[in-house]
Amino acid sequence: MTAAVAQKLAELSCVIIPLQESQLLLPSVCIAEILPWRRIKPLKQGPEWCLGELGWRGEAVPVIRFERLNQPSAEAPDAGRCLVVMNRTQSSSGVAFYALATDGLPRMVQLSDADLVASDDRPGRAEASVVRLGTESASIPDLSFLEDQAGTIGA
Repeated sequence: MTAAVAQKLAELSCVIIPLQESQLLLPSVCIAEILPWRRIKPLKQGPEWCLGELGWRGEAVPVIRFERLNQPSAEAPDAGRCLVVMNRTQSSSGVAFYALATDGLPRMVQLSDADLVASDDRPGRAEASVVRLGTESASIPDLSFLEDQAGTIGA
């Protein structure tokens, strides 16, 4: 195997998702689709972190405002710039898809282990860890927690 091929195999395609005051880092395989902001059907009763449901490919997909889920006291708007539809990756039950509200345009990056440095920042309840990417900080969400929470909507 050539060095170029070995280097390519050691990298992971990721997406940086801008939030109001921070950003998330996710492997691109977790993402089903990135959509421009569209109308979300509000829920009659639901947690504050759920903005409502998005009609997507014939399914009602819960929309999560990550900031509110991660820190219940966080103030975050009800609208955003994009919706990131997520594939369920951690559990075999619950909703097949859920969406995250973003405040900017997500961007693709190629990362290796050497690109990530553990941060001293303490992760919130919906974060697995916080890392540094050069001069930027990013949160790696706890996908099991997100999926469990999304599964409570409409249940």
